[in-house]
Amino acid sequence: MFRQLEAHLARELARVSELSMQDYDVLSSVAPLPEHRGAIKALAEHLSWSFSRLSHHLDRMARRSLVRREPAADGVSTDVVVTEEGMAAISAATGAHLTAVRQSFFDRLRSEDLATLERISIEVSGNLPGSAL
Repeated sequence: MFRQLEAHLARELARVSELSMQDYDVLSSVAPLPEHRGAIKALAEHLSWSFSRLSHHLDRMARRSLVRREPAADGVSTDVVVTEEGMAAISAATGAHLTAVRQSFFDRLRSEDLATLERISIEVSGNLPGSAL
């Protein structure tokens, strides 16, 4: 079910925007942060991606002017910053993407299913690595 749902949502996102699901994951994780910037290391952990995978993906996104890399305030690490183009892209895609998630998943569940899903999600996630940004 997860793979089918993920593939469906990726197709819907591609239909309404020029963003891949991975682009959306990066942008939706960094855009809400102060100054639309976050540490690359924290983003890799948040997405459960290897640093190499994230670095290559950020290169592709930077070529499309969606993000840029900048030195972090500590002068040692690097931040990813969502550009104006990236903000416009995520803003344009979000409404349709959230509608697709709602129609394809949440609208199919009863309220008691949602409560059970929330309980299970909290239990399983609490024992997995990863962090919020």
